[in-house]
Amino acid sequence: MARMNASLSHPASPPANIDEECSRIATPIGSGFRYACVPLKDVDRRAIIALRALDLTLAEITSTQSESQVARHKLEWWRQALHQALSFDQAEHPILLALHACMHENLRMALIPLVELRLGAAVIELDYQGFETQRDLLAYLDGAGGTMHEAYARILQIPETQHAALRSIGALHHRLQRLTYLGRHSRQGHIYLPAEQLAKAGVSEADFHRPNAADHLGPLLQNELADIQKQYQDAIQELRAITRRPDAFFRILIALDRAQIDLLHRHKAAVLTTRPETTPFQRLVTAWWSSKRSLPQFPNASKE
Repeated sequence: MARMNASLSHPASPPANIDEECSRIATPIGSGFRYACVPLKDVDRRAIIALRALDLTLAEITSTQSESQVARHKLEWWRQALHQALSFDQAEHPILLALHACMHENLRMALIPLVELRLGAAVIELDYQGFETQRDLLAYLDGAGGTMHEAYARILQIPETQHAALRSIGALHHRLQRLTYLGRHSRQGHIYLPAEQLAKAGVSEADFHRPNAADHLGPLLQNELADIQKQYQDAIQELRAITRRPDAFFRILIALDRAQIDLLHRHKAAVLTTRPETTPFQRLVTAWWSSKRSLPQFPNASKE
């Protein structure tokens, strides 16, 4: 592995081809607005894009790799490579080179436990055995989504008083994504709902494979969406109690989630046979407006 200079007190700009590779992974067609609509410092933008590229790379390993042993070796490679890059200034992969070049040592060290939890969530996805309780699911959601939001907050130097609320919002973002993609995941045998919740509704994982699953499970999925909205509402209130105007980057992410929640409500959470998603242009408009406005309001879920 290439030895990198550990004495740098300020991050240096990575080679253009490294930035381009991270952008290729992190900003597929229609998603670049996340970074274009908010006035980020260049070094922060590069760091966030590199971190997002890492997140998507781990997700791709667990969702598309048919050979579990190969996927396991890839995750182990990333675990060791990230440890080397963040702790010992050694890196060779474009994502790792970009992360190192965009971050000072203290930030890299602060990200180590968050990255470890994100890798742990990837292992849970790979070794999927279901979730017995809501607590089990929440631990996974925190590792997969909450850690990323806290990592973004640390990159942007958001006050630590906001980290817990932003981390909760990150976990809810991932929970919303699991609901949106539930049709695809259920076909792979992955149901991101706890067994105790299924039992309470009088259903089992086998019901997701019935010919009339969409009709049979409709009430369960609508209740899941309502609970996501209620939990999101509570997290926003917690954040508002700390700051009336969070960083624009997070206002964009929150507004995009709000738009997705509204869309799923209009489709009655019909996610098993379809995948309701806003268009890239709609997301661009939402991102642009939300970068200039306060936090979006979340209506009471019981009124939806």
